[in-house]
Amino acid sequence: MSRWAAAGAILWLALVAGRLTGLTRLTLIDLLFLLAPLVIAPLGLRLIAFATSPGSGLMAAAVRSQPVGAAFATVAFLLPIGVAAAIFASVWLLVCAIAALGALADLLEGRSFQPVRLAPAAAVGFLAFGAVWLVLSRAGVAPLGLSPIVVELTAVHFHFTGFAATLMAALVLTSLHHERGISRQIALGASLLMIAGSPLVAAGWGTPFHVLQVVGAFLLAAGVIATAAVVFFRSTSLVESTPARTLLRLSALAPLAPMVLAVEYSAGHIFGFPTLDIQAMALIHGDLNALGFSLLGLVGWSIDQRLALRLRST
Repeated sequence: MSRWAAAGAILWLALVAGRLTGLTRLTLIDLLFLLAPLVIAPLGLRLIAFATSPGSGLMAAAVRSQPVGAAFATVAFLLPIGVAAAIFASVWLLVCAIAALGALADLLEGRSFQPVRLAPAAAVGFLAFGAVWLVLSRAGVAPLGLSPIVVELTAVHFHFTGFAATLMAALVLTSLHHERGISRQIALGASLLMIAGSPLVAAGWGTPFHVLQVVGAFLLAAGVIATAAVVFFRSTSLVESTPARTLLRLSALAPLAPMVLAVEYSAGHIFGFPTLDIQAMALIHGDLNALGFSLLGLVGWSIDQRLALRLRST
């Protein structure tokens, strides 16, 4: 675990304590989001090492500037919603944009869109897209007729399911890239489902074709559960140390309930049958996905340095 992720975890726990003692007015959704720039991003970005010179250089710049961006994102939540908060949040957007440019440069330079290269690039792109919605949320802007809470939840979704879960699918696929068995085929399918799922969910919220929410949620649920299954049963092939294997197996158990709830919530929102309210979804789906699948998984992957994604031109 990197020193910046450890420092971010300490700061995040302090923010949680501040909320419990009434020192801040951060909501559960605010705290869920802040786990991403403070802990998830420093863990995840360090697992990506692009092969091409432009891509690796930009990613290195993003990793170096990540602590600054995370600090500004934290301040953005301590300020009232408005211009100042949006300006502070924009620093985090800049960090994510640099990483996304690195991913794009690597894809273009490598001239390959194979899933083993596309999945980590998509994960970084989702991170930047989520940062755009963070800025909108802190500015108090709710486009497309969306409610302010949905705008913030969009930022949360693209940092966790978009970035962290897609990155973990990419890590599994990369680790099994030279195999030809069923595990590798499942990992390949899971990566493609993760790449397609988040854009479809966003399209369902932002266009009149709301049924895309359900389609996207189903694809994401299938992709996450497929990734979790491979991680659980193949952890001995993926990582070397016992602590890493234990964390990965615990992580793999976490998304089963939240992914079912995500599909149920999306379907209920579209077809009008009773479902959990958005606060309950944040408590159950959000906590299990963020603290269980994303956090435990990335800590497990980070324990063994051989797991960095070494993306070579093919």
